Amino acid sequence: MSFIVEIKDLSMNYYTLSGELEVLKDINLTVKKGEILALVGPSGCGKSTIMNILSGLLKPTKGQVHMNGKIGYMFQRDCLLEWRTIIDNIKIGLEIQKKLTNESVEKIEHLLKTYGLWEFKNSYPRQLSGGMRQRVALIRTLAVDPDILLLDEPFSALDYQTRLLVCDDITKIIRRENKTTIIVTHDISEAISMGDKIAVLSKRPATIKSIHDVILSVDTVKTPMTAREAPEFKNYFNTIWKELEIDDKTRSL
Repeated sequence: MSFIVEIKDLSMNYYTLSGELEVLKDINLTVKKGEILALVGPSGCGKSTIMNILSGLLKPTKGQVHMNGKIGYMFQRDCLLEWRTIIDNIKIGLEIQKKLTNESVEKIEHLLKTYGLWEFKNSYPRQLSGGMRQRVALIRTLAVDPDILLLDEPFSALDYQTRLLVCDDITKIIRRENKTTIIVTHDISEAISMGDKIAVLSKRPATIKSIHDVILSVDTVKTPMTAREAPEFKNYFNTIWKELEIDDKTRSL
């Protein structure tokens, strides 16, 4: 079977004044086209380091990464430029790549209309809610037509209720656009509700403790909202919770 993402024996060490710090150790993962992989693990275990390696921002100490397509990276913060309108924020990636054409502008306009942001195209980021800003950030990422989306805790800055709604909204967009996606999250429920499979990382140096294929019985199309109602949801949560070995004080429901 061909994979759009292949990670083989990936290891990463940092070198500091106090010595060598082993962050990742022999990570092996694969992702199929159109699949959503969620990465979960204890805080500081190296999840974001994996994303930075996948995006090409960091070079691993050892191992191989094969990304068979163009990458779009969505960070924790929306990073919208407050002095640019929404549509001009979305255009910025294409401007940097010198690929802003009439065709690409038409695509941006289509995305804005499809995902409920057309009437805000001439607004400024400060005029939008946190959830809407995240939707803009995703559309900005989609505008450059990536094959693979990397989402590094994209909902962490939102309050709980908004987070649920935006998670549902953005997952629907990813599914509709059929984008292969890797998402880092510290929220087990979010990982189960979004992911087709979940990779559980150990404490640092991070290794893969387990990989779960998420199969849920839902009456309609699986979304983050409907997934939480599935009878299997609790079993996945309890299993992953035990594997994470997290103190109860940090539990996220």
